[in-house]
Amino acid sequence: MRGRFSLIGAFFAVAFAAGCAGSRSTPVGYAGDDARDFVREHRAELEKEIGTGSGPRLYDLAVLAGCQDVYKLNRRLHRNQEKIFAASGEATASAAASAGVSDAEVGDRVVRFLTDARELRCLYLDTSKDHGVWVAGTRHVGPTRAQVLQRGGTP
Repeated sequence: MRGRFSLIGAFFAVAFAAGCAGSRSTPVGYAGDDARDFVREHRAELEKEIGTGSGPRLYDLAVLAGCQDVYKLNRRLHRNQEKIFAASGEATASAAASAGVSDAEVGDRVVRFLTDARELRCLYLDTSKDHGVWVAGTRHVGPTRAQVLQRGGTP
């Protein structure tokens, strides 16, 4: 009986060590890898929707990345579609199709664009420690002290 428990303990110790050794530098809620995979899988649809400035796949991407301003996201992607889909040194998206820009490169460009555009407030792509949604002490639930005092409440 004692040998069985030591074997189970050794198994959990190895599993724990393997999990800690492969720890990622990104926060727990980071969705950059999922967003890249989404762009790779739906590149053709996203390219058409970015060309028009709206669509269901753009909305799905915004939800996946946690972007707070979907309308602004659609406009900004539409304005920057040449930078996203064009090959290095190319000027148009149609030239990118003939040049063969890989889906992986387009996915990286989209995630980099969403991460760099702070005004879009894509919460799940934010890797800073002080701007995350679930950082302790940054979320306030309920009315503020000023609101309570304004209503005549006690301090």
